[in-house]
Amino acid sequence: MSRRVALLGLSGVGKTTLLNRLSDKLAFTHLEASRLIKAEQARRSVAAQSSEALRTGPVLDNQALLVAGFQHEARSIDGAIVFDGHSVIDGGNGLIEIPADVFAALELDAICILQAAPAEILLRRQGDSARLRPVRSEEALAEHQEKATKVARAIAEQLNVPFALLGNADETKLAALIRGTQQNRATG
Repeated sequence: MSRRVALLGLSGVGKTTLLNRLSDKLAFTHLEASRLIKAEQARRSVAAQSSEALRTGPVLDNQALLVAGFQHEARSIDGAIVFDGHSVIDGGNGLIEIPADVFAALELDAICILQAAPAEILLRRQGDSARLRPVRSEEALAEHQEKATKVARAIAEQLNVPFALLGNADETKLAALIRGTQQNRATG
């Protein structure tokens, strides 16, 4: 089975940007949670939902679609996989924790969470007109990031896989986790 690493973090933290930079140096397949859910909806002939509808709709129900979509895609991938997703979703009625069994079904080798200063996340969200995101203050984003980190760390502990706390400049640390050369249980 290919190496599987989850890169988690708030929407707008810079996961895709970090992975795009790293893809120039390391071979891996980037699987994004919302795209996996939408692809699985299409395979089941269910009308695909917008990212906003996925966030505010039946978040926990959508996790079954995510797992099925991930497993479908992973079957055809020989190399490393980086799953780009969330440990908490900023849903219509507050933060929703993604259960550990969702991550267990992905058969992960490591879990990372990407953090950035709340002011940076806020600026990125404001500058990205391609995605509809909830408007949150810096204080709320700080609280959300703290909760997301706590949940991700707990999931890694429950699954007994390495956990790493990353910043946007931690390409080398992420690359080591993808390669499997960083095996410590809790970093950062």
